[in-house]
Amino acid sequence: MKKCIVIGGGLAGLTAAAYLANSGFSVEVIEASPKLGGRAYSFIDNQTGTIIDNGQHIMMGCYVDTLRFFKLIGAEKNLVFQKRLKVNFIKENFQVFPVKALPIPYPFNLLSALMRYNAISLRERMMFLKFFLKLPFVSIKKLDGINVYDWLVKENQNERIRKAFWEMLAVGALNTSIKKASAAVFAHILKKMFFAGNKAATIIIPKYGLSETYCSDAVKFIESKGGKVNLLEEVKSIKVDSGRVNELITSKRIIPDFDFVVSAVPHYSIKKLLGDDGLKKDLEFCYSTILSIHLWIKGDLLKDDFYGLINSSVHWIFNHKDHLTLVISDANNLNEKSKEEIFELAAGELERFAGINRSRIISYKIIKEKRATFVPTSEIINRRPKTKTDWNNFLFAGDWIDTGLPSTIESAVKSGRMASDMITKLQGLGIN
Repeated sequence: MKKCIVIGGGLAGLTAAAYLANSGFSVEVIEASPKLGGRAYSFIDNQTGTIIDNGQHIMMGCYVDTLRFFKLIGAEKNLVFQKRLKVNFIKENFQVFPVKALPIPYPFNLLSALMRYNAISLRERMMFLKFFLKLPFVSIKKLDGINVYDWLVKENQNERIRKAFWEMLAVGALNTSIKKASAAVFAHILKKMFFAGNKAATIIIPKYGLSETYCSDAVKFIESKGGKVNLLEEVKSIKVDSGRVNELITSKRIIPDFDFVVSAVPHYSIKKLLGDDGLKKDLEFCYSTILSIHLWIKGDLLKDDFYGLINSSVHWIFNHKDHLTLVISDANNLNEKSKEEIFELAAGELERFAGINRSRIISYKIIKEKRATFVPTSEIINRRPKTKTDWNNFLFAGDWIDTGLPSTIESAVKSGRMASDMITKLQGLGIN
């Protein structure tokens, strides 16, 4: 039986390990930290005893690889699926503007939802719809080198339309300013969301904390196939000879016996480990922060599961029934702010938009993920490395490699599946 070592127990690593184990490989996952999940995990807040996520994550029906992975490990039961798209956007004083698909055939349900989105004028909705209908025919290649802002301006999407819809969607999906983000990547996402059937456009939310949603089931699945998952073990050195990796040195042991290695850690981690060996020397990523502000509140919370905020420094509010989570994407400008300053900002916006007075807030916790995602500029998108490396038995996985997607859950999972597929192909060619 061929043996595979997977370095990193985040989404990419767990996906690669699950698929490899399911294909009959002997798999061992090595994770340096005491937890699995990478940048998508949950933990217990000491003050309240509540399970909270390090950062709020949502998925969509167009997350084909993610849903396939969840089905493989038996974690689909941990997700809440919309039947049809529904997102409530709000302005000040809790003015609600829903984007809600009607129970009519696709794509008319989505078109009707957009035409009834009265956060913008009827004339603007027609401009919005005209752009939307052009999307299936947009050439991704022709958008290469153009940012999202310039593309939207060129397509007559005025500031009100951008602020009321496109900017919130783009910043939420890409975690960066529309003046930096690649239009080609955003167009690719839009096509996957809105032009792949009714299910693709729906929102999917985990029922539980992220670790409880997929980490436990992934470990059970891998172990059921004879695999191992090791925590608190750091890979310290990778030895290469004759074009292949032949030894791993960890904080606990030396591992000389394996056929393939999948590196499923972030670029900054593998660069620290490898130096210039095996990596593009001038490949550098810029990172973007996501801020999550968890608030415990006296009295009734909000009715729906989540809301998008129009013209606010806070982008989303998620309702967990026992607490609220406010999310600020593209938050590098707040990295140096104190927790008290960030709390005041969040509490002020919560009162302004949802009418919840700060006197009702009984506890809060602020989490800064400073390297939550890389900034998907046109330059970096076109220079990301492939799954296969120059070393025959060493492969990359992670949301930073060339998956065609920005730094999302779907990109991480897809990269893990791609690594598994490549190993299966290499084994078939007799390469190990």
